Amino acid sequence: VGLEFAKVRHLYAARLKLPDRCAIEWFDGGHEIHGVETMRFLHRHLAWPEKAR
Repeated sequence: VGLEFAKVRHLYAARLKLPDRCAIEWFDGGHEIHGVETMRFLHRHLAWPEKAR
């Protein structure tokens, strides 16, 4: 996964000039979606309102 992500990160940074639009969340666990940083990324880049506490 790390090698493939490095290729994508390079594409976003070097060719697309969008280095902040590519991210990965590393966590302990199996093949699953953790979602914590995923939601933060989507809120930040899609201007979604934060969930009320």
